[in-house]
Amino acid sequence: MSKGYAPNLYSRTNSNEVFDAIIRRAIPLLGAEAKVFVKPEAQTVKFIIHGVLARFKKAGDDGLGCNVPTQAAMAFMEADRALPGLPPETAKIELIWEPNAIWTKVERVLVVARDGNRLLWDYEITGEADGAAGTLVEPIKPLDPSPIDLDGGDLIKPKAKPQVKPETK
Repeated sequence: MSKGYAPNLYSRTNSNEVFDAIIRRAIPLLGAEAKVFVKPEAQTVKFIIHGVLARFKKAGDDGLGCNVPTQAAMAFMEADRALPGLPPETAKIELIWEPNAIWTKVERVLVVARDGNRLLWDYEITGEADGAAGTLVEPIKPLDPSPIDLDGGDLIKPKAKPQVKPETK
């Protein structure tokens, strides 16, 4: 708000923006590992890590990932339910993230195993993977201080329309 931007109209927008930032970092980071397969889908990205299926979700108050109860989400949430294209014994985990109070950093990341709405086990991932320390909002970079070329050298100029000769009879 101090930068002149209005808050998002819908709280879901906050979750989408954070999810997008996490996934943009997770795909190249996890995808570079030898035993990790990245599976992009229409609404999410799944990671198969040493045979364990994982996905990122925002943490709910119950310590589980927040989900709209679609058939795909319920299949993932139920420990014994098989997912299409995967062996029935595939273990599934959620990597859940909790934002800080002003939604500029991920405060905590937990690995969670669930069975429906029941927590089976969880543990927190601690430490910094890099110098970013969980920062989600990148600092705004200042504009290039070099002067603008006012003689038109920096401007994009439209192409001249071709001259149409009048028809002669």
